[in-house]
Amino acid sequence: MLRRLVAISPPCRGNVNRMNLSALGNLSHRLKLVGTLPPKLVAAKIAKRLPWSNKRAVRIAEIVHSPKDREADRLLGFFRTQESFLVENEGWAPIDFTGRNVLEIGPGPLGGLSLMAVFRGAERVYGVEPDWVDDVLTDPAIEDAYLRPHHNVLSAAFGNLMDYATFRTRLGERLKIDAVGLSDATPGFAADIVLSNSCLEHIGDLPDALSALVDFTADDARHMHLVNFGNHRDREAPFATIYEMPPDQYRLKYGAHINLLRASDVFAASASAGLGLSMAIVDQPVEKAEAVDLHPYWRDNYEMDDLAVRTALYFTPMSNETESPIP
Repeated sequence: MLRRLVAISPPCRGNVNRMNLSALGNLSHRLKLVGTLPPKLVAAKIAKRLPWSNKRAVRIAEIVHSPKDREADRLLGFFRTQESFLVENEGWAPIDFTGRNVLEIGPGPLGGLSLMAVFRGAERVYGVEPDWVDDVLTDPAIEDAYLRPHHNVLSAAFGNLMDYATFRTRLGERLKIDAVGLSDATPGFAADIVLSNSCLEHIGDLPDALSALVDFTADDARHMHLVNFGNHRDREAPFATIYEMPPDQYRLKYGAHINLLRASDVFAASASAGLGLSMAIVDQPVEKAEAVDLHPYWRDNYEMDDLAVRTALYFTPMSNETESPIP
């Protein structure tokens, strides 16, 4: 029986491999987006590409004018939906952040789930985000647009664990995010909890990165990683373009914004790294995979059950046995 998760997480901005903006496919996609985004957000995104622009000012403008980024409950909603899925289907015990050291892969421009970890009592929190810009969270415009509303959301979800002033102080004391990839991370601790949200699919050297991750994690660390195997362009046709050509041709045409690994590949990479993760299929629309004219590369190297996985969770099982639902 297929298990489905309604809320599918967004792509993280912590891509280890930058998008090839000269690729016609990505350029076409971006041009289509221009008509759907607020004009001031479009201007900020254009300014971001200019080498002489002030990165901090541009990033603040991006966030302030982005309705999606200003959704204070958005990322928390993804986390709670994913954890509830594991509780209901995998016997998962909810994560206790109190006194823990937390590592987040790809927290995005506003610190992702790391803010929740601090609010819930984590001792130290470290994030790796290649696109990170320092001092954004301390800007008054960001405090008003996101940080205060997010504190209100966290308080409603978990209780009044701390007032806003304490929350703001603890972020400064306990949270550090570096503009590096996972292989260059320097958390300064062995993580008890490791999280990522639709990010691992953007890491080009994922097997090497996961091998490096072992050095940053405690032996009994708890992992929860949502991976999105779609094309990140079309929700109605998530596998279109991907399966129509071999990986090298896809990268040439659309850029290296996703690593094109499939669900079984990520599971194998995590096993090879010694992370001891299990995999739970979240969304597996077989009909959407079957609708694509499969190139021989995909047909010869993968089973349809693997190709049809759109999202999956990779997590630390509550027992010592790891498993993959794909043979």
